[in-house]
Amino acid sequence: MNGIIWAVLVGAAALAAGGTWAQEGGLLARGKTLSDVAVPAGSGDVKVRAFMLEAKARGTALAGDATRIVGGRPAAEGAWPWQVSLHQTERLDGTEDGLFQSQFCGGTLIARQWVLTAAHCVVTGEGGTVPPESVAVRTGSVDLARGELRAVARVIAHENYDPILIDNDIALLQLAQPVERSSGPVGAIPVHRGSDLPPGPAVVIGWGMMEEEKFPATLLETDIDVVPNATCVRGMAEQTKRELGGYLLSLGAVNRIPQNALEQAFAILAENLGPALSDNMICAGVPSGERTSCNGDSGGPLMVRDPGGNWTQVGIVSWGREPLDATKRCAHQDLYSVYTRVGNYFDWIARHVQG
Repeated sequence: MNGIIWAVLVGAAALAAGGTWAQEGGLLARGKTLSDVAVPAGSGDVKVRAFMLEAKARGTALAGDATRIVGGRPAAEGAWPWQVSLHQTERLDGTEDGLFQSQFCGGTLIARQWVLTAAHCVVTGEGGTVPPESVAVRTGSVDLARGELRAVARVIAHENYDPILIDNDIALLQLAQPVERSSGPVGAIPVHRGSDLPPGPAVVIGWGMMEEEKFPATLLETDIDVVPNATCVRGMAEQTKRELGGYLLSLGAVNRIPQNALEQAFAILAENLGPALSDNMICAGVPSGERTSCNGDSGGPLMVRDPGGNWTQVGIVSWGREPLDATKRCAHQDLYSVYTRVGNYFDWIARHVQG
C-alpha cells in the first residue's frame, strides 16, 4: 500500500472493527467522490485516530443534566403511571429546585419493587455501579415537584454492558420497599418478550427541555416511529462520511497530501466502518428529527400498543448521534435515536425480579 495512504489510515482501522459507524450506502458504489460529500473541518493537524475517537464521542449515551423530549407535549396526570424519575440524592435539598436539578435519568416501574432503566445511567467511569444510596426514585406524578421519593436498595447493571458500543444498555433498581401507597397514580408496565418488533407507531416519554435552556417541570410525550435498524445505520453512515471527508481534505491541504491518496484512504475507511447498531438495539424517530428523545431522557421507555390495545415497553432510551458542527443537542435530520431492545432481555429481567 502507498506509504502516504497508510499514514492517513494509521489508528483508524482498529477503531473501525469496533462498530462505531456504518458502511451501508458505500461512497464509490454511488459514484461520489471525497469532495462531493465533504463538509468543512477544523484544523488539519489533528491525527486521524483523534478524529475517529471524537466522532465516536458524538454517538453518546443520553444521560445528563440537559434533558429534553424534543417536539413533545405535556402528559396528562395518570397517563403513564409507570414512569419514574431518577435523582442524585446529594443534590436533593428539600426544595423544588433541588428536585429539578437532581434529576438525571428516567425509568419505569415493571413491578412493585423494581425499576427498569439504562445501564449508562448507573454505571461509573470505572465500570462499577453507583451506590444505591446515591440514587432516589420519584414516583406518582408527571410533575417533578410532586410524588414520592423512594430509596434504592440495589443497583444491577447488565454484566455485559459495553460503555464504548453502548450495548446491553439495561439496568434494574430494586427499591428498598415495595410501592404500596402513593399520593398519585402508580402502576407497572409489561415488558415486551422476544426480539421481533415490526416497524410502526410508538411513544417515548421523559422530562426535559422543549427548546434550549427551557425546562418544563411536567413529563413530556411524543409520537415517533419504530423503523428498521438499517435506517439508523444509513443516516449515521452518511453523516460520518461527510465529516470524515471534510477532515481528510483539511488534513491533505495542511500536509500537501495528493488528492488521489486522500480518495483512496477515504474509500478504504468508508468500506470498513462497521454497523453502529447491534441486534440489541432499536432505531426510532422521524426523518426530520423534530420529534425524538435527547440528553437526560435516558432510561425512559419506548412504548407500543399490543394487539389488545395496551401499552408495552419495547425499548429504553439509550443513545444518539450528533453532527460534528451541531449547534444544538439532538433533533437532527436523518439521525434517529437508539433504544435498548427490551425483548432481548426478558429472561435476564425475570431472573432478577423473580429472585
